[in-house]
Amino acid sequence: MYREIYESGIEERCHAPAIRRLLAQWRLLVDEHGFAPFAPFDPISLGPDADDLIVMVPLDGEDYVYAHYGSAIVANVGMDMTGHQTSEFKGEVGDFFRDINARAVGEGIPILTLHRGAYAVNVHIWERLILPCRDADGSTIVVVYCKPRELRDDLLTTILDASLDGIVAMRLVRGTDGAAIDGQIIAANRRAGRLVGRPVEDMLSGSMRTVFPRLRDESAWDRYVRVVETREPVEFVADYPADDGSERWYEIAVAPLGDGVLATYADITTRKLAEDAARLIQLEHAAANEALKAEIARRQELEEELSRLATRDPLTGALNRRAITDGLQRGIALAERYGHPVSLFAVDLDHFKRINDRYGHAGGDAVLKAAVDLMTHGLREEVDLFGRLGGEEFVAVLPHTGLTAAAAVAERMRALAADQEVPFEDGAIRFSASFGVAAWDGRESLDRLLSRADTALYRAKASGRNVVCVDEGDGELLVVRLPGDTSIAPAEVPAFRPRTRQNSAPRRKSSLGQG
Repeated sequence: MYREIYESGIEERCHAPAIRRLLAQWRLLVDEHGFAPFAPFDPISLGPDADDLIVMVPLDGEDYVYAHYGSAIVANVGMDMTGHQTSEFKGEVGDFFRDINARAVGEGIPILTLHRGAYAVNVHIWERLILPCRDADGSTIVVVYCKPRELRDDLLTTILDASLDGIVAMRLVRGTDGAAIDGQIIAANRRAGRLVGRPVEDMLSGSMRTVFPRLRDESAWDRYVRVVETREPVEFVADYPADDGSERWYEIAVAPLGDGVLATYADITTRKLAEDAARLIQLEHAAANEALKAEIARRQELEEELSRLATRDPLTGALNRRAITDGLQRGIALAERYGHPVSLFAVDLDHFKRINDRYGHAGGDAVLKAAVDLMTHGLREEVDLFGRLGGEEFVAVLPHTGLTAAAAVAERMRALAADQEVPFEDGAIRFSASFGVAAWDGRESLDRLLSRADTALYRAKASGRNVVCVDEGDGELLVVRLPGDTSIAPAEVPAFRPRTRQNSAPRRKSSLGQG
């Protein structure tokens, strides 16, 4: 069951003017007597508001009897509860009514409730003001003012109040000769009320020319009358002084509405002032644009630097573990989609601990940087990927490259590394590397491919280091160069005519795909 309960802010939340009027009267009585006497709310003396009033008198226990059930309520719900007890309302609705009544009486406070109509088909929402009163004999009497909010009216009011523009609808008031002499306001939203400095309730049924003093200017009033007579809408700009004396500018649109008009008032003061200051702004724009361009360039550089830091190893500048793994995953996905090959080789620098022990970490860092520089420049720019997995372990991803070509690239890298001298202090450091090559078989996972390359690398190191070992994908590991053997020219590598063929060793768990 939809329901809303308010003990404060009632005036702002209710729609029926009678609720605000009755609430104000109740509060004045409480301030005067410490409680609200029932007599001022007796339906006999209340007038037309009695048609929307319910009066409940307590019985023994917690039950009440309906002493009065307004005719407007009877018409909406289709039944008269006069003389019946509140306990006859069953289910969730009855419990809701009884709980709210008990709270209002127990705490001595007015309560506003909104709830969906359960018995009245034509009523979308009921708004009810519960007022605890005291009879002449001191007994408690509950007065409830009930007013339906029909869906259409509720929606219209919400739309009007949600508008950022002031909206006023008026009907012409004509003299005995039929000429328009004034207008009667029939609808207005809160924004229009703020425009003229009046509550909406004070505007309704008021004189248009009184509420809007500027319309006393006959030329302005004639615009409104002409819209009614010609049925042609108009738009114009006019200035209205604000309460603080400042000048406000409004764009006014007037459209015919029956024998009257609907006018909207859009505050364009900011725009008007901006237009008046346009020349000054134009002079400032050039400098602002230049500053903006510089800021954009600075931010782009910063974003590029942040991207580099997020994907690069800080020591060597190679891709980090996460970036190289992601790159391999994308390479496999593209290979699977388009049917082209993808290969990789794992690299480990030989006896790197000895280099660190002999030359210190500074020497080891110099070798790592030199190895990355050598191998990165030996690969295809913006095609191949080269990354550091940690320590002295690296991996290269070669898209559009089969196993034969990948083995040739690895052998070339191995030979270059073996001939490399890294300047350090007053001398030079030499190093070598071992390689494990594998190609994606078209169906295996990333981890499986990495594991095969890692196993081939392990066999290369076990075979004496400074070696390229290829996993042919059939369980066989092929060493394509033995330590110290320089008889195999690069052109011979693709044919895989090695000096020695070794059977596959037991697979060891790969660390390349971790992290």
